[in-house]
Amino acid sequence: MMITWVIYPAFTALDFWFRTGWIWTEFQEPSRFLLVLPIFLMVRRYGVSEVAIRWGVFLGAVVAGGYGLYQKQVLGIYRPGGGTSGLIATFGNISLILGVMSVALFQPLWRKQKRWGVVALVALVLGVIGSLVSGTKGGWISMPVLCWVAVDLLERPTYSKRFAMVGGFVVLASLVWFFVPFIQDRANVMAPAVYGYFVNGEVIDGSAGIRLALWHSATLIFLDNPLFGTGPGTFYSEKRALINVGLIPNVSPGLLGPHSQLFNSLFESGIFGPFLVYSIYGSFIWYCRSHFNKNKALATTGILMAVGFMDFGLVEVIWDINNAGVFFTIMMALIAGKLSYDCADAKRQPQ
Repeated sequence: MMITWVIYPAFTALDFWFRTGWIWTEFQEPSRFLLVLPIFLMVRRYGVSEVAIRWGVFLGAVVAGGYGLYQKQVLGIYRPGGGTSGLIATFGNISLILGVMSVALFQPLWRKQKRWGVVALVALVLGVIGSLVSGTKGGWISMPVLCWVAVDLLERPTYSKRFAMVGGFVVLASLVWFFVPFIQDRANVMAPAVYGYFVNGEVIDGSAGIRLALWHSATLIFLDNPLFGTGPGTFYSEKRALINVGLIPNVSPGLLGPHSQLFNSLFESGIFGPFLVYSIYGSFIWYCRSHFNKNKALATTGILMAVGFMDFGLVEVIWDINNAGVFFTIMMALIAGKLSYDCADAKRQPQ
């Protein structure tokens, strides 16, 4: 896992050195994995309070959901947001994942005393509310997957329980869509946008349609440069060339990235890009899974966070967004470090 944290920034640094020239702003995202290495090693050696993580995540979900609701109902803001990045989508995504992580972190408590389930449910509901009021469509696609993974928190997770959980979510989501016009407005644009772009080659909205054009651009850039891509910071010029020859619509020409972690890695680094990015996700999930029997709550929390960010990254270059990138890397270091510390501490205990 630590090797993947080092290889990703090292590969990017070499790309700058030999091809594109140094761009500090582009190195900000991969450098975070180097910066959290000392945090991981410190926690691995000295530990960290799981109770503090639990209540910190709970407080984050409550504050995010409450703040979003306040903006929506009291201030009348159409799409509430917040955070250091100022991006509405990221506010909704982090709010959602904080709520889901709270359910996992409180699992040792609500498994023994049901009243703690109410506390976890408060965090989950407010976290989901923060996502819903923000109108973040990209984050909503992660919800069925998160429901599927969350079944691991139960005593005897089975596929029937997973399908029941996802089915319950579908019913609940349908009710929310039916009774909340705001959600209808945000969700109903997706199907026409997809149809309009793939059938008529038109961008008919300012979100899904533009993303399709950007992903199309990144795909064409990758197909022309499949081995190593074109390097960081080159999307604007490459996309501009595609617009000039009429291969993609001339929409939002000033955008500097493809709004997708997957497509961003493809155009930047070719076939190596997705491997570098998803090896970090995969190794962290594997690491958490290997500690599942020792600390189910914390291990599942890490898996939920990683799976959520993988889904968020389908429609955003998620690590490149300031608060999202810092949140993911630091929480990953804390969770992985705590799991490693507990494992080593168990070995030190007398048999």
